[in-house]
Amino acid sequence: MASDNKFPPIKGTYNGINYYFQDGKQRQRKAGGGFTTESIKNNPKMQGVRDSNQELALCSKFNKHFKEALFPLINDLGDGTLHQRLMKLFMQIKTLVEAPAGQRTVGKGLCCDMGRKLLREFKFTNGPQTRDILGPITDFNAETGALKAVAFDPKRLKFPKGSTHFFMQYGVLEYDLKTNAFRFLAGDEVVVAAEEVARELELTCAENPVANREVFGVVKVQFYQKLPDRYYKSFAKGAVGIGIV
Repeated sequence: MASDNKFPPIKGTYNGINYYFQDGKQRQRKAGGGFTTESIKNNPKMQGVRDSNQELALCSKFNKHFKEALFPLINDLGDGTLHQRLMKLFMQIKTLVEAPAGQRTVGKGLCCDMGRKLLREFKFTNGPQTRDILGPITDFNAETGALKAVAFDPKRLKFPKGSTHFFMQYGVLEYDLKTNAFRFLAGDEVVVAAEEVARELELTCAENPVANREVFGVVKVQFYQKLPDRYYKSFAKGAVGIGIV
């Protein structure tokens, strides 16, 4: 209830009563109950909270390692929403694991088809996605890290105004479930002009992925305008795209 007295406002707990502000008014209620550090840590009824906190912490750690591995491709995105959007994705992926709460991890979720599908469909940017970049038919070799786009066509991409070319970077993201560790293997880089014709495109890595690990091909395109002196990066909306295979 609101306090109508003329005394200075009170905040805190006194004589078993919590004093607080809500909607610009001072209110009060009986102290006790709710979540405390002690109850969350020791109360058997709080086991569900402890399990949720454990999974959230593991998901956050996974997110950190994932972004560190992809740093060569995402370091210049300048997107302050990426972390939270990835957290939402990874929290969804870990729910695919058929295990008791508190034992589900993102890594185990990525070992199932649906988990891999969700990662491949994640929209990193407002730019072109995997199918836009590579075309409808791709062949990714998990043993060698080679990626073949059978119907690669630059004209499928929407070039931002003034752009004449795009730079394509390729790499392989490798995940080891046992150690919960990522590794990024840098691959080919190519420059493609807007007027180039459709063709078969093969991208490779200098190093093969380690066997029996989860591996994904990753492609990034960045649009540029070519002038006599050099290439100039486009900062238009949709000028960068990332796709996972």
